[in-house]
Amino acid sequence: MSWDISGSWISYAVPAVLFAVAFVIKLPLLRRAWQDPILRATAVLLAIGTLVFVSLPPANLHRINVLTGVPNFAAVWVYSLATAYCGACLWLIITWREPPSATRRRRTRQVGLAYAAVIAGLCVTFLLADHSVERLRDLDTYYARTPWMREFILLYVIAHTASALVAAGMLRAWYREVADAWLRRAVIFLQEAYALGLLFDVAKFAAIAGRWSGRDWDWLSTHAAPPFAIAEAGLVAVAFIVGQAGPVLAERRRLVREHRRLKPLWQTMLTITPPAAPATGRVSGAALRLELRRAAINDGLLKLGPYLSASRRERIRSAALEAGYPEQVARGIAGAVDLRFAAVALHAPDDPEHPHADDELCVFPCVPDSELQNVSHVLRNHEAAIDRFHRQALAAEGSGAGAGAGVVEGPGARDPGASA
Repeated sequence: MSWDISGSWISYAVPAVLFAVAFVIKLPLLRRAWQDPILRATAVLLAIGTLVFVSLPPANLHRINVLTGVPNFAAVWVYSLATAYCGACLWLIITWREPPSATRRRRTRQVGLAYAAVIAGLCVTFLLADHSVERLRDLDTYYARTPWMREFILLYVIAHTASALVAAGMLRAWYREVADAWLRRAVIFLQEAYALGLLFDVAKFAAIAGRWSGRDWDWLSTHAAPPFAIAEAGLVAVAFIVGQAGPVLAERRRLVREHRRLKPLWQTMLTITPPAAPATGRVSGAALRLELRRAAINDGLLKLGPYLSASRRERIRSAALEAGYPEQVARGIAGAVDLRFAAVALHAPDDPEHPHADDELCVFPCVPDSELQNVSHVLRNHEAAIDRFHRQALAAEGSGAGAGAGVVEGPGARDPGASA
């Protein structure tokens, strides 16, 4: 026995849950900035979408009819909500796309008035119609030739079609203007959603036209159209989740990746000075963990500052480049070797073989995070190269040989990961 997608509550639960998840993701911002028109439009759209799909399972439609005591009252309830949802979609796209202006206010007001008029028309035609026989799944075709119910059904389908066409046109024009990658993905999902919405409308119109012409095309309305509506709603919800959660997740991924990359350098700095607070922890956010790790690194660098040498790093960097290492790896090797010199000098300041830096001081915290990541990468992957260049620099400085004394082996000789 095949699964009846339009009659199963699971089919409607999926978009309802997606709308609810998108609403929950947005809730913290809604609490802090309710006056933002984009946030208000988002809240209205997601709340209405959730209500629509909670109401749509046939069992829930029957409950609504029983609670109100009016046969098919669920139809006017769901169609009014769905019409408000269509208006909210247009309202949000206009608010999202256009900067604040009198034109934007006028357009959103026009959308609100137009769809409020449609909802009023739905209520009036429903009151005038004879709808005494409860129909939970085939109301559109069963009443397709009934006076006033016919107008009731057509009014909803026409309003839905108009919103899908207008929204698709606005999204197509907007897509060419969008630069943000996550927003472009959201717009693509919305475009696909409204394309499915138009297929829903075509199926509905065809089924109704079949009734008018004496043909039995009811299956188009009962079985073919609902999956398009469910998929449309799911894609709209996904678009909002992508547009809202995507940048947040991407930023968190960046923070976690940078936190992980700095681990070798952080572990090295823990041998210099203990951190003032734990640099890791499940209870703190990714941004806080990264800041604590940076703080621990900076504390160690500040302590090593008097022993660091910019000229030493430049000499080692040049030697590493001549040996065939890539620029970033060479810079990392230079920084790691300089740190090793400084650490030894810090613990043995009176050792004549490890004097203070003999040139202008350059404390490491003044360099960009990318430089610290280069050093951390080398500490993880190029320990053999650090040892070789440290020995060469120690011999050069101890003998006064100057920059680049001696010949350094190429990256492939003892350090298989040098070209990484």
